[in-house]
Amino acid sequence: MSGDRSRPDLSAVLAVVLAVPVVAGSLLVLALLGKLAWPGYFWVLPACWALLGGITFVPVFEHFLLPLTFGLRQPTARELARLTPGWQAVCAAAGVDGARYRLWVDRSRELNAFAAGGRTVAVTRTALELPPPSLEAILAHELGHHLAGHTRLSLYVWWLELPARLLARLVRLLALAVPYVGRAFAAFGRSVAVLVTVLLTLGILTALAFLDPWLLLAPLLGPVLAWSKRLGEYRADLMAARLGYGPELITLFREWIRAGGGDERRMWARLLAGHPAHIDRIKRLRDRGFRA
Repeated sequence: MSGDRSRPDLSAVLAVVLAVPVVAGSLLVLALLGKLAWPGYFWVLPACWALLGGITFVPVFEHFLLPLTFGLRQPTARELARLTPGWQAVCAAAGVDGARYRLWVDRSRELNAFAAGGRTVAVTRTALELPPPSLEAILAHELGHHLAGHTRLSLYVWWLELPARLLARLVRLLALAVPYVGRAFAAFGRSVAVLVTVLLTLGILTALAFLDPWLLLAPLLGPVLAWSKRLGEYRADLMAARLGYGPELITLFREWIRAGGGDERRMWARLLAGHPAHIDRIKRLRDRGFRA
């Protein structure tokens, strides 16, 4: 496991690389605001924002932000009694200190779990109803995400992107007003109303492309983003399997396939899916020598 942790994970690297244009747009927005407020020192605002983002690495901030963002709650005493033994077993197998992570419960009724930030692991109420070996396998998978670095920089990147994301949302709201503004010019003639609408639309599209350049390449980048996420899922599966949970994962995937009446997907759905098909995950584990 130590060797796995020392090697950069491709999906984690891709997540950071693909965020670069939005981060650059965000810092540029702050630089323009700084230029208006303090022309000689326009760089201070984006620099301070980047430095202030260090707060995302503080556990207290993460434990405050993520529950609000994802609608998480603290486990009840009964849920914690069910989670703790499995989590301790998984962390002992990985040789990590489980106390540095915080366990949460997702209010969703779906069978799911996720890792976020640098210290957050959440499971749904349905996942808590699984038998202990299956629950441990899911927890091992989420710990695998943390150990592979998939979530470590996510909050910091989110912080850096925040100005551009907020401004892009504001621009999208303004886009809703474009038809009404166009109609207001209808009194000057239909051609004038159409011209105003077209110019406003082009202006909004230009602003969105500036704030989030990936929007222009969304049809091409969608499969790339999905592929990078699938790589992360495969890696977390493998790390969980190397902790001794390969058979439990395979058994769990097979149960999901039976419960869903199969796991077939069309080619385009496979390309855009952030999670691999269960049958593909089983095959990947079996190719690595793991059996149920």
